[in-house]
Order: sequence, then structure tokens, then C-alpha cells
Amino acid sequence: MKKYRSAILLSLFLYMTIHTVGSAESMPKPPQESREELYHDMFITLLYPYINEPVEQYYSKFLTSSPMVHGYMVNVMSTDRVFGYRSFKFLVTREVTPVVGPHISVEKDRLVFDIDPSGPRLLEFQHLLTHELPEHWKHIIKNRSEKD
Repeated sequence: MKKYRSAILLSLFLYMTIHTVGSAESMPKPPQESREELYHDMFITLLYPYINEPVEQYYSKFLTSSPMVHGYMVNVMSTDRVFGYRSFKFLVTREVTPVVGPHISVEKDRLVFDIDPSGPRLLEFQHLLTHELPEHWKHIIKNRSEKD
């Protein structure tokens, strides 16, 4: 089952890579209800456990409630083939905006993955931006001074 899931993940990733070019800036979002949007959403869904786990681990140090990352809060920053055309090793960079409660943005993070036929592997988790929580959500903060 794991190999099947990895094959699907890589197939979707390959399709997205062929139809997009990596850049330092966020890549444009695919047109609504397009095939590209469908494949993007499927890819993010398959990658979700690999995104969610490090987000939960990071924020467990600072928050009593785990934030969620919704698929539409994942921005594609870059997607590159490591060994050139038709190789099956990829370096992907995604920026995520974890939220709590009714979509209250907690912070912004960047995740860099190495993806090959054995599956995705997180290479880097980088915290980018801290958002101030509204007063009625500050009760979930453990000890904010440790983080800053």
C-alpha cells in the first residue's frame, strides 16, 4: 500500500513538475476547476501527513492546541527535478499557514522535501513569520517568551 501511495504521489508530482517551473517566488495558482488544480490538490492531500507531522511537533512546544494546515493554505514555492529531465528525484518547497479555530492564522512556515521513489522526506522546517493571536485565543499559548 505504501509503494502504491508513493507511486501515485510521484505520478502527480511529475505531472505538476512538467506543467510548472520552479521559482524563488510563489508559483501562480492553477485555474479554478482545472486539471492542474485537481492534481495540485491531490498532491497536497497525499503530502498532507508529511506536512502536518512536523507542524504539530513544532507548535506543540508553544501551543496547547495543535494548529491545522488546510490544503488551500499550502503555497507552492518551487518544484525542481534534482537530476534533470525524466529523473524521479525532486526537491519541493512549500509554505504553509497553520490555523487554529475558525481559520485564525498562527504563523507561516516553509517546508522543504526531498521526494524520490521511496517517498517524501522532510529536509528542512523553517519558521518564517509569527502572527499575533486574538485575545480570546491567547489561552492556547504555553510560554511565548521561549519562542521569541
